[in-house]
Parts: sequence; C-alpha cells; structure tokens
Amino acid sequence: MEAVRDSATPDLASRLLDSVRVRSTIYCRSTMGAPWGFSVEGHGNPSFHFIMRGSCWLEVDGEDDPLALLDGDLIVLPKGQRHSLRDQPGSPTEWLDDILAAMPPDADGRLRHGGEGTRSELLCGGFLLEREADPLLQALPTVIHVRRGTDGPAPWVSATLELIGAVAGSNGAGAEAVLRRLADAMLAQALRLALAELEIHDPAKAAALRDPQIAKGVDLIHRDHVRAWTVDELARAVGYSRSAFASRFRQLVGESPISYLTRTRLAIAATQLQRTDATLGEIALRVGYSGESSFSRAFKRAFGVSPGAYREKPSERPIELTAA
Repeated sequence: MEAVRDSATPDLASRLLDSVRVRSTIYCRSTMGAPWGFSVEGHGNPSFHFIMRGSCWLEVDGEDDPLALLDGDLIVLPKGQRHSLRDQPGSPTEWLDDILAAMPPDADGRLRHGGEGTRSELLCGGFLLEREADPLLQALPTVIHVRRGTDGPAPWVSATLELIGAVAGSNGAGAEAVLRRLADAMLAQALRLALAELEIHDPAKAAALRDPQIAKGVDLIHRDHVRAWTVDELARAVGYSRSAFASRFRQLVGESPISYLTRTRLAIAATQLQRTDATLGEIALRVGYSGESSFSRAFKRAFGVSPGAYREKPSERPIELTAA
C-alpha cells in the first residue's frame, strides 16, 4: 500500500491541528429580537458563532470595521478576543454573562433576548483547550469567516452543527465526550481553511509559522509595529541568539526582521491612506515613524509613488509592496 503522506514530515495544517485539542465546550442557542446586542469578554480561548437565521454585525476588539454576517455564515475567533454581536451597528449591547444571569436559557436550552423586531437565531459556543495554544494559533487571523455558499452553509458546517445541536440537547451517556469530538472537528476544519488562506495571501507569514519562535517574532511585529524593534530585542523575546534569529528569520520569511517590520508598517499605512482621512503626519505616527518626511521617503521607496499620490490615484497603486 502506498502512503498518502509521509507522516515524518507533517504539513503546517497537521502541526497546528495536532497542537489544538478541546477539553470542554459551552454552547448556547439564541433567539434574538431586534434591537439586540451582546458582548463577550476576551478569554484567550477560541469561540464561534453560527448564524442560523437572520443577519447581524460582528465587532472585534482591535479591528477597525464591523463585519456583516448572514444566515449560514460561521465565524471562529481563534484567539478568543473581546467581541460583540448586534442586529445593527448602532444597537446597544450588554455583557453576555449579565444577560445569562438575568435570563437563563429555557428548558430547551435556548436564550431569548432583545426587542420585538426581526428575529435572528444563533448557535454560539466557546472552546476550552487542553493546554496553552501553540504560537501557530496566535498567528492566525483574528476572525475566520466561513461564508455560506449559493446553496446555503458549507456542507461540513451544516453536518457538524446539526450533530452538535442534536447532542447538545441530549442527556444521554457520553454526550460531553461526543461534543468534544465534534468541537475538535469543527475547529480543525475552520483552522485548516484559515491556514490555506494564509498561505495564499501572506506566504511569508505562513512560512514563518513552521518555526514557533519565528512565528512569535512575526506576531510581535504585527501586534506592536509602532515599536522601534531591534533584531536583538526580537531575538531575546523569542529565545534565540541574535545571529540564529536573523538567519532563521531570513531563511523562512525571505527577508531580514527589520525589512519585514518596514513592509508591515507601510502596508498598514497604505490601508490607512485608502480608508481614512487622517493626515500624512498622523498616519506616520500611527505606523511608527517619527515624522512625515521619513515616512514619505520610506513609502516612496516601497511603492514608487508618494503617499499623497497613492491616496489621490488608488486605481494606479501597485498591487504589492516591493521588499525594503
């Protein structure tokens, strides 16, 4: 028999999935009447929300723009950040823990909340992992959005959540163990899709994830791009010597740590130029430059045009940054 894959060289997805195991789960099926909204405190473990009927908006701490969700959409927050769901962006929210304390789920395990307007139904849950998540998990996008297709939810989403709903409503022996396995399956599939997207859209970051210490270095740069990082500081933060870190980083990412920091800053600046009315000086400070002049010089070297020209003629902007 010919092996499908050499198990001695697991791929990136396999390594991530091997590092993430669900210890316990919490599920809540909710019927919400507009206007409605609830917030979930950050807890560091993955959580998910499946829109069974209706629509809503997701806002995540640290993200600028709310995300519109439709029935059949599944979102997974792999890092468990603080977030809110509401029927409309302006609707007020309450902490979910306070809502549950004041109005526990009914005998069918369903939470009912909100006003008398349009109804939305959600299946929400949280995962408690067996151990601290691998740096791979922390390096994934803040939100994994599995969109419904033209014929409804993705087949694996429908099948898994149908089983979760059936088991969650059962008091039979072994129900909790079955729920853990189903949670494992759903989280694994969502993470696999997120990794596939990452390898397409950010191959440098995906490559870095093959080394947990380099993955941590990349994550530090993305989380604190304003800081004037040195190679020494990054190496100490991840437990590498300076020379080993610089060599391994270049091998996996394809450029030096400081070059990657520069590209990250300028990519964020380009988005700010496109999406906000902030002045060039304000954007320069937001992305870690001391002033407009140094920012403009670095931006022009990378993009071939000045920040002002980039903002005025977005249709002519380069698709990708050149390496700094």
